[in-house]
Parts: sequence; structure tokens; C-alpha cells
Amino acid sequence: MKRLSLAALGMAGTLCAAALCTGAATAVPDPRGAPKLAPHTITEGRTSTVAPHSGVNVNVPCQSPEQSSGGGVRTTGNGVFITASWSSAGWEAEVYNETDTPQTVWAVSICTPQGHTRRSSIPTTQVPMGESGIARAACPAGTEVTGGGNIGGAQGNDRMYVSQSSDIGDEWTVRAFNASPFQQRIATQVVCSNTPHSSRSSNGTQLGVGVTGTSHAECPAGEVPTGGGGLGNPSVFFNESYPTPTGWTVRATNRGTQPLTVFARVNCTQP
Repeated sequence: MKRLSLAALGMAGTLCAAALCTGAATAVPDPRGAPKLAPHTITEGRTSTVAPHSGVNVNVPCQSPEQSSGGGVRTTGNGVFITASWSSAGWEAEVYNETDTPQTVWAVSICTPQGHTRRSSIPTTQVPMGESGIARAACPAGTEVTGGGNIGGAQGNDRMYVSQSSDIGDEWTVRAFNASPFQQRIATQVVCSNTPHSSRSSNGTQLGVGVTGTSHAECPAGEVPTGGGGLGNPSVFFNESYPTPTGWTVRATNRGTQPLTVFARVNCTQP
């Protein structure tokens, strides 16, 4: 397991989608009246192999007493799709490999000593075979979204291909396509904090039919990522979704019948 310190770097000028921007939150003051801020560290887990036409679960722990503010998953293959990604003792993720060859996958967590609250969608959303579904989970009043995702099933074999996992206001929204031969469910999770956060969207990356591409969102200067994800058409399935020292990157594949666009989304805070 390797840990990469997040530098307080960033780039201005990224596009913030108006419908997705979050407002200011009320910070919990320390005895001197300043918000309680803390470092955030990217922690990458050990690599695992996912066999052809099967799924796998991967995870990476945070070192106690740290916990995850957000996280994601890396893969090496274009035919590997994210089916779940969520906060636990660190971060867990599940993928499904549609290719005929073994592929590599590993989880990524943003770990911090800062306290967080986790909420899940209740009830879960049932999704029939061959259809897309959406589920949302909201932060408690007075807190802001730091990250989120969807809680997985049986070792990634649920084949719920994620096409959106991002904040919208004080909520986290997940949309997924059910590629399995039976009904599945989406259980969305949101991670929340009472320290100030900002959110940014990337410019859209257009993907031709069958094309795989990436989109990246940068934090404002002086802020670091705490979580992130992406959004696009229900036929754009995520291959990877992961933090960088200054933002968030999503790699996705267009499985639709016309050119489609994918956007990355990042949640940021002062380190």
C-alpha cells in the first residue's frame, strides 16, 4: 500500500455546472473559532486480478483513527466496468470484467483524521434487467458532501454498470445500468463533513460510439480533493474513477448508439 501526500495545488478556471454547485456549510468551530481542517492523503490499495467475465471486490484501509472522505477505483482494461464504490473502514470497490483476458484493479481512498458522517439511501432502488435506475442519499442538515458512491453486492457479480456517481447539492446521486439477467438494486452512500467544501465540474469529454475516454476536474487553487466522481448519459459506463493530487479523473466507455459526453466531478476543501 502506498500513500501519496496531497499537495495544496490546484488550477483555477474549471467549469462549475450551475445545477451541481454546493453552497457554503456551517463549520464546527474549534476553541479559537476557526474551522477544524485536516490533511487528506491519497492511499492506494494492493492490486488484484479480476478473471474474464467475472467480478471482484477490492479494498484499501485507512490507518486508524483516520477514515475515508471519499475514494474510487483504478483498472487497466477498457472492458472492466465499475459496479460499486463506497466508504467502509477505508474504501471498497467492485468491478466486472467483460473481456476474455484477466485484468488488474485496485481501490483508492482519501484518508483523513477529520470526522465524517455516512448516510445511505433508504429504501434502495430496484432496477429491472436491461434498465437504468437512480438512487440518492442526503447529508444531514448543516453538513456538506465530501464524497460518496454506491454499496456493492456479491463480489462485483451484480453487474450494475455505474454511469453517474456525483454530488448534487447536499446529496449524492448514483445511476447504474443493470446488465445482469435478473433484477438488481442500487444502494447509494454519501459521506459528509461539517467543514467548508467546494465542488467543481470538468468540461465535457465527447465519446464516439464504442470509444473510451477520460475527463478531469480540478480543485480551486489552494484546495485538495476529498472525493469525486462523474456523470453522463446512462449509456456511458465508468471504467475508472479516482483522485489525483489536485482533482478527480473519470475514464468511461460509450456503449450507446450515438456520440455522448462524460463529465468529471470533484469535491474539495482546504488542507
